[in-house]
Amino acid sequence: MIAVITVAVLTVTSALLFAFGLNLLYLTARAIRLPHRSPAPPHEGGNIPRVCVQLPIYNERYVAERVLDAVCRIDWPRDRFEVQVLDDSDDETVLILAVRVAHWRRMGLDVAHVRRGSRAGFKAGALAHGLEKTGAELIAIFDADFVPPEDFLRRSVDAFDVPEVAFVQARWGHLDEGYSWFTRLQALFIDFHFLVEQAVRSSRGYFVNFTGSAGVWRRAAIDDSGGWTANTLTEDLDLSYRAQLRGWKAVFLEDLVVPEELPVSIDAYRTQQSRWATGSFQCAFRLLGPVWRSRNTVAVKVQATIHLLAYGVGPLMLVQLVCYPTLLLAVGRHNIPWQLGDALLLGVCVAASPWLGFIVAQIRRGRRWWIGLPSLFCQVIGAGMSLNVIYALFAAMRPGGKFIRTPKHHIVRRGQEWRDQAYVRVGDPRALLEAALGLGAAAILPLAIGMGQLLLAVYSGLFSVGFLVVAALSLLDYVQVMTLRRLGLAALARVRVAVPFAALIGLTAILLLLAARMAEPFEDGYGHWLIAANLAATGHLSDPIFSMEDTWLPGYQVLAAAVLRIFGLWQLDMLKALSAMLGVATAACVYALAPNPRQARIAVALLVLNPVFLFTSGTAVVEPLLTALLTGAALAAVHGRMRLAALLAALACLSSTKAWIWVAAAAAFALIETARAVAWAIPALAVLVFLQLGFAPASHSVSRGAQEVVSASARGSLPADGIARVAELATTYGLAALPLLVFGGIGVVLALRRHTTALWRFVYV
Repeated sequence: MIAVITVAVLTVTSALLFAFGLNLLYLTARAIRLPHRSPAPPHEGGNIPRVCVQLPIYNERYVAERVLDAVCRIDWPRDRFEVQVLDDSDDETVLILAVRVAHWRRMGLDVAHVRRGSRAGFKAGALAHGLEKTGAELIAIFDADFVPPEDFLRRSVDAFDVPEVAFVQARWGHLDEGYSWFTRLQALFIDFHFLVEQAVRSSRGYFVNFTGSAGVWRRAAIDDSGGWTANTLTEDLDLSYRAQLRGWKAVFLEDLVVPEELPVSIDAYRTQQSRWATGSFQCAFRLLGPVWRSRNTVAVKVQATIHLLAYGVGPLMLVQLVCYPTLLLAVGRHNIPWQLGDALLLGVCVAASPWLGFIVAQIRRGRRWWIGLPSLFCQVIGAGMSLNVIYALFAAMRPGGKFIRTPKHHIVRRGQEWRDQAYVRVGDPRALLEAALGLGAAAILPLAIGMGQLLLAVYSGLFSVGFLVVAALSLLDYVQVMTLRRLGLAALARVRVAVPFAALIGLTAILLLLAARMAEPFEDGYGHWLIAANLAATGHLSDPIFSMEDTWLPGYQVLAAAVLRIFGLWQLDMLKALSAMLGVATAACVYALAPNPRQARIAVALLVLNPVFLFTSGTAVVEPLLTALLTGAALAAVHGRMRLAALLAALACLSSTKAWIWVAAAAAFALIETARAVAWAIPALAVLVFLQLGFAPASHSVSRGAQEVVSASARGSLPADGIARVAELATTYGLAALPLLVFGGIGVVLALRRHTTALWRFVYV
């Protein structure tokens, strides 16, 4: 019975996801074909309607003055222009606005500072209250964080020459797009909404929503449609749909851009998305019936339905993440029909297609297509917000609700501080549940990979990263705000250095430990475990099966044997975990070696995403110890700890004779600068010479390597011809190491061009 219900839920949710994804592909294809329209000429002469600009404001001390000044500079005949500051504030915003209103009144403008004495109806109530106090034909609306251009009305009012037009919507721009990677992702979201969704819906005659700001309404359309109501938290979406159901039309002006301020903190963004999602679901419950009973075409009804329910994609995917493991446990992975798995995977692939639309949006914005590639991370953030949307869905079951505004801080450039300002809210308890869900999804990932369940692996990976990133951002904001409030700016500066490092190293540890959980990919891992276990049990460094005496260098084997003595001789997984931790140590050294935090993050990312490093760091082999020792030696050398560098390099040579590549290169770079600088490499070189000349048999020495090549050729494991062996090395192994080779080459060129010492150039390489 459980299996039947689960299959039914998976089937329904997959069909819905497929429909959402297919519609996004349709909108994207239509957007590609939209012609580029030149900006309409400004309104000159003719009929000049009276315009009232409404500014609904609640506790916006940092941006209230900016929006009021921008609105009062709009180019429009002063005898046909008025401004209503709909101020429901209960802090010093009231005084700030009173001073600026008095200033503009002295300049001859009709500016009213409207105070209601309560927040009844929130934004919708304020707009309705202001509407009672004006007789203007057109009503322009701007939220407090917007900065309209001076020619806004000149470029928008001509659309009302068509009597059926209810409202005109301008496109949103971004004042603080470059503030952080998080604001850049939000800008991609908004660009997609306006340049793909809104543009296509407007051009095809589908319903278009008023987005609450940067638009102009016809007063008659507001009255005819029932006016502003507080029955939903998205009064803008509600009124625009009611107007279009009454036969009114909407106009979207893509070329008219009004910049606004994006939320800079994850908690502010979570609050904003919660309000938008709640209001969208409320509008769906309230309006889907009238939409389908209307005389509009089926295409219009379908588009309206998908639009109103768009926030449901994340929760649908989360439901599937829960259902799929349940189905596996109920019937077993071998009993799931392949048709169901393929159908689910197809639905996910189509639902994951919005990033194509993000790229098209950037092209239509006049930018390079590759600027839209980070939109893949938008889906990660969207997955992390799915729990928040589920909360919103339940909140939408009842009408109305508390309108919690999104705090704004007058952020316009990178580096501005906001954490010491008012309105900052951190410590959202939902972050704890998001972190728990992220860890749960992460635990499913290796199991899904081991079972060969690609769909489950994709879901668990997406939601694991999404939930953990959102929770981590909440934690980071909380730590920084609390540090600033209690310890001051100096402590915050130290935290800003430490937290990104800890987060990056933590993510590296998680990734490498997940790799260690997978099946052993190399035969060498079992061989190293066997030698280490024999050393731990008998004290002899030898191969108990093939009797390969004294061919194993002691560096790794002694460390591995110590681990096995503690945790048990059969604990191969502990050796893999040891390799993962050594990989983390290597990443930490690479981070410390970089000249600045930005380059450090890039270097660690390139290192960890290198397939060779990733898989060897999850395997019981010597390479993780070797790289950890060598990067540690480099770090010690550049800090002047030459004795420590010599010790670590010598230990690396006792772990693998492959260390000669690093030691020789380091010595050569040091020798270029001064002969005395090469002295630290003498112990390591002595060990290598001793091993390479055959005074002690050792794996990876030249002589031992030659013997292994001859033996492998005789067995047929390697081509007998030397040229064929070189070709295989250049293709099979070269492809695996391609990222390392490409970025290594770039690193060599950049390092040689730097004006610094030879030793530092080596470290950069």
